[in-house]
Amino acid sequence: MGRVDTLAFATVATVIASQSIISGAYSLTQQAIQLGFLPRMRVMHTASHERGQIYVPVVNWLLAVGTLAAVIMFGTSDALGGAYGIAVSMLMAVTTVLAALVALQWGYNPLLVAAVNGFFLVIELIFVAANMTKLTEGGWFPLLMAGIIAFLMLTWRAGWQLLELQRSKLRQREDEFVAWVLNSPPIRLPGAAAIFTAASTGIPLGLTHHLRHNRVLHERALLISSITTDAPRVEPQQRIRLVPVGAGITRVIFHFGFMETPDVMEGLKLACLEPELHGIDPQSITYYFRRVMVIPGTASGMAVWRKSLFATMHLNANLPAAYFGVPAAQVVEVGLEVEI
Repeated sequence: MGRVDTLAFATVATVIASQSIISGAYSLTQQAIQLGFLPRMRVMHTASHERGQIYVPVVNWLLAVGTLAAVIMFGTSDALGGAYGIAVSMLMAVTTVLAALVALQWGYNPLLVAAVNGFFLVIELIFVAANMTKLTEGGWFPLLMAGIIAFLMLTWRAGWQLLELQRSKLRQREDEFVAWVLNSPPIRLPGAAAIFTAASTGIPLGLTHHLRHNRVLHERALLISSITTDAPRVEPQQRIRLVPVGAGITRVIFHFGFMETPDVMEGLKLACLEPELHGIDPQSITYYFRRVMVIPGTASGMAVWRKSLFATMHLNANLPAAYFGVPAAQVVEVGLEVEI
C-alpha cells in the first residue's frame, strides 16, 4: 500500500471516528443542559424527520480548538499514545461503574451485579494501572481536560442551586399574591401573558417586580415552567399539567425527558386546547422573561471566586427566549439582581 493509499485510508478512518465523538459530545451536552449541569446553549436541529439530530455550535468550536491544540502540542501520533491509553482504559472503568449503578437502579440482584461488573472492573483497573506509567508522557492531557469540564459542571450546578435558594426566599407565595391583586386591583390589560419561571411553586420574581412598579397585569396570566424528568422521554398525554392559581392566573407545567428538547412553544399550543385555557392564542401572547444579574457575595456555600465564575457563565448563557424558541417580537424582559 502506497503512501497516498495509506493517507486516504487514515483520513477516512479519522472522519468516521470523529463523527461518533462529535455526535456523542452534542448528545451529552444537550442532556447535561437538561439535567442542570451546564448553562443553556444554542442547540440546532438538523433533521425534521428524525429526532436527536442536533448541532451545538459552541461544542463544535471547542472540539476544533481542543483537537488543534492537542495536535500542535504533541506533534506526532506516537506522542499521543499515552494520552489515548489512559483515556480509553479509564473510560472503560467508568462505564463499568456506571453500568453497575444503572443495573442496581433497575432492580438487579446486587450480588450478581457486583460479581459481573466487578470481574470486568478488575481487568479494566489493571489496564488503568499499566497506563499510569505514561502519565507524564501525555497521559495528563485527558485527565486535565476531564477535570476542567467536571469542575465547570459542578460549579454551574452548585451556583444554580445557590441562585435558586436565594430566589425561593424572595418569591411571594401564591395566596399572598392573589390576595394582593384582589385587594389592590391593578389595571388589567386585555389578552394573555406568559411568564417563564424556573420554579413550579411561588410567584416568579419578574411578575412581582413588574406588577409592583408598573401596576398593570394581563387579564389572563400563565406561569410557564418546565421540569426535566429522570426518564429519557415523556408520553404526550403526561406532558402538560395545569394548576389554577386564582385572579386569572394559571400555572402551566411541562414535563420533558432528559433526552428531549424542551419545545415549550409547541407544548403551549397543545395546552391552549385545554378547556381551562380556552380563548388564548399562543401567537398573540406577550411572553415575559427575567434577566437575572448574579452578584457574587460573601455568604457561605461556595468560594467567592467560584461564584464569580458562575456569574460569568450565567451571563454568557443562551437567553431563555432564544433557547425556548419564543418569537423575539413577543418578548418582554424584566431585569433583576440577585446576590448569592
